[in-house]
Amino acid sequence: MSNISPFPATATFTPEQALDSARQLEPKDLIVIGYDSDDEFFVRSSRMDRKTALWLCELLKNYTMECT
Repeated sequence: MSNISPFPATATFTPEQALDSARQLEPKDLIVIGYDSDDEFFVRSSRMDRKTALWLCELLKNYTMECT
């Protein structure tokens, strides 16, 4: 029995914490967007074409606009 409760994702998560948090949700498909150590933009996805990735980005855009 554990008395540790996970908190929701925050803007202060490290990349490792964000990935660990996502793994706990057991995602069916996902898209990862970020910057590497050289500040180069990268995108990785699982079983996803660009059309589906774009749709997820649009959902993200709507989500972020509603949270302000």
